Amino acid sequence: MRFKKFIPRSLYGRFLLIIVVPILIVQLVSIYVFYFTHLDVISKHMARNIVEEMVFIKKSVNKPEYESLLQDFSQNVSLHFSFEERRRLKKKKIGDSNWRQNKIYDYIDPLVDPYNRLKSELDSHGLKPYEIFESPDDDDFIIVKVQTKQGLISYDVPIKKITSSSSYVFTFWMILTALITSFISIVFLRNQIRSIRELRDIAEKFGRGQNVENIKPHGSEEIRSLAISFIKMKERVMRQITQRTDMLSGVSHDLRTPLTRMKLQLEMMQKSEETEDLKSDISDMEKLVDEYLDFARSDDKEKSNLIEIKKFLQEKIINYYNKMNKRIDGFLNLKDDLEIPVKKLALKRALVNLIDNAFNYGSLVSLTASLSDNNLIISIDDNGPGIPKNERNNVFKPFYRIDNSRNLDKKAAQSTSGGGSGLGLAIAMDAITSHGGRIKLSDSPFGGLRVTIFIPV
Repeated sequence: MRFKKFIPRSLYGRFLLIIVVPILIVQLVSIYVFYFTHLDVISKHMARNIVEEMVFIKKSVNKPEYESLLQDFSQNVSLHFSFEERRRLKKKKIGDSNWRQNKIYDYIDPLVDPYNRLKSELDSHGLKPYEIFESPDDDDFIIVKVQTKQGLISYDVPIKKITSSSSYVFTFWMILTALITSFISIVFLRNQIRSIRELRDIAEKFGRGQNVENIKPHGSEEIRSLAISFIKMKERVMRQITQRTDMLSGVSHDLRTPLTRMKLQLEMMQKSEETEDLKSDISDMEKLVDEYLDFARSDDKEKSNLIEIKKFLQEKIINYYNKMNKRIDGFLNLKDDLEIPVKKLALKRALVNLIDNAFNYGSLVSLTASLSDNNLIISIDDNGPGIPKNERNNVFKPFYRIDNSRNLDKKAAQSTSGGGSGLGLAIAMDAITSHGGRIKLSDSPFGGLRVTIFIPV
């Protein structure tokens, strides 16, 4: 629809539109009916009466025998006049603009011109040319000057005899009722929308992995029902997360005991090629267990704290790898004093997993960071074999591994965090998601994989 772009996007705006539009339509219809039926009829009769009195004075003013009668008539009907012989009007008519000829004028003129009916009656009764002025001495009168063959007649016309005061009362009443109705609607809608906004904020924080308290259901029946359903869903999700964390922690912990016994037995055995292979396998299993624990810990409710992000990336990531003789080309386009709220351990765990993965499959690793559109953007590039486009969504699934070109088992010995389970990218995804961010995979300018992290600030 062509009018769709004018419809508010927010629920609050649409509710207001539903309330305000009918009010405006009712107001416009009422104003039209009032002005073009009741007020127009009254104004027409009032103007006709005063103009007929003006016509009588015009016809009688040049007759000497009517001079005393006109004075008595003028005082009785409160229509004072004066006659200036041989005076002419400078204009034929004033107060009318060129656009009066437009058809729209017939509908708007009664609203904008309080003397519209008086002018019509003056025209219809032949009192023209004429001029209308506001009285400089009394605001309750207007001066109507009518040209005759003998001279100029000036009438002091009381405004109350040509306009009705009920129009102002009606206008005030319409505006007041519209304001009261709109105010009540706004207060009511704000209370209803507040419940939805609170539920939205809680759901957004929970989706980021933050620990949130249960919302107190309030508002309409449907909103309360929605809040209760969200609370039940949150409890089910937290129960499943706790069960998964406990299971992984328990399995990983239980595996450490037999692995430790096996290591002791191998140390007591005579060294041989077979025992060295077994030690290597046990070392790989320990690294897998550590990775399971990392994955389990990714659900810990670490709180966000303000940190100097440039200093953090330089010291905790770039310098960390430089000490292990693994050079990272860092391009940190950030202010030194820029502070953003992050979970330090979760962010470091995610970056370490991604950079370890980059070093496992490439010899060149680059890290860039910048701020754009209220997002912290961190990119990690390598010159490895990359990931096929059709596999880029699957690699974030826990325990998922693609072909041998990215098989972590072959590079486990080189990894600083262990590998082979297919949990590296899943851990990174959970950590970034807990910040309300996202991860995007694309082709690197070095020929390998680019991992781009977006974290809202």
